[in-house]
Amino acid sequence: MYEETLERVNKFFDNHVFEIYSLFDKDGEPIAPTNVKVKLTGIKNYVSMGESKPFVNFTAYILPTNEESDRFNSVLSRHFGKEQEIKTFDYGAYSNFGWVIQKKLSEFLKYFSLPEAMLTKVVNEVEPAKLNENLIVESRYDNVVRTLIKDIVSFYKYQRDGEFVLPEDLNGKEFYDFPGIKNSFVIELNLEFDEDVETVEVDGAYYREEDVIEITIVSNPEIGFKNLEELIGELNETIRHELEHVYQHQKGFEFPKREPKSPIKYYTQPHELEAQVAGFKRIAKLKKLPLIQVIRNWFNKNQNRHRLNPKEVETVIRKIIELS
Repeated sequence: MYEETLERVNKFFDNHVFEIYSLFDKDGEPIAPTNVKVKLTGIKNYVSMGESKPFVNFTAYILPTNEESDRFNSVLSRHFGKEQEIKTFDYGAYSNFGWVIQKKLSEFLKYFSLPEAMLTKVVNEVEPAKLNENLIVESRYDNVVRTLIKDIVSFYKYQRDGEFVLPEDLNGKEFYDFPGIKNSFVIELNLEFDEDVETVEVDGAYYREEDVIEITIVSNPEIGFKNLEELIGELNETIRHELEHVYQHQKGFEFPKREPKSPIKYYTQPHELEAQVAGFKRIAKLKKLPLIQVIRNWFNKNQNRHRLNPKEVETVIRKIIELS
């Protein structure tokens, strides 16, 4: 009953471009418009609010528009490809875009006595962003780091001590398995108390043959939750550091068979320098601090761990800065 009307509307859409605002700043204010063309593809019934009713299916074509819009949509194009099928009411990465264009088109279709619109496909015609590999990896690991920290802190908040295996001791799952990370892994979490520790100390290690990340947290039992902010900062650096080793293993990096006993040789190994850069950059980004300040803060605080003399510290710092 709607075929002729859909065909007539599509002829109009052949020469019509919608201008929508789906990009907003941190205060919710629109940043820039995006030009979109639309093609109606049929009618299908969906359940909405417990009632089955017809919706007009449509494909949205995102067009090159302006610098702000193109920068954002080029990243989506790079990560998700030119064409993205949309599941019912699940716009994924196109959440704001889908909601806005769907609402605007639904209002427009009222003039033709057509049902509301349902977005089923996005064709992103903006050229994919030419991102370097490091930016892609960093974006991929952001969510991984947040998830692991949340799980670890959920145990720490109970002020427990002992050895735990995550995620099994948390939700019964055997491994952590994240998109884009080929190697599944577990976290062996060691929680210890020590009154000689001023606040909290965090250390990590990656055992690639077992796919295990070991995280050790030693905290002063008298401090309680007062060190939670510091702990989260330390975990961000340590976990991102160890995930870099996971990434190196995934790429087929040839690790040395034995770790050097000399601290200066250990900290200047190529794979170790790369991991230090990754961890320190994450802290610099989160705390909005200069990278060199983050690096010096870490070496000043962890003298007992790295066992480097002042001259060796400067050597390592120089190599980290050169690599970053």
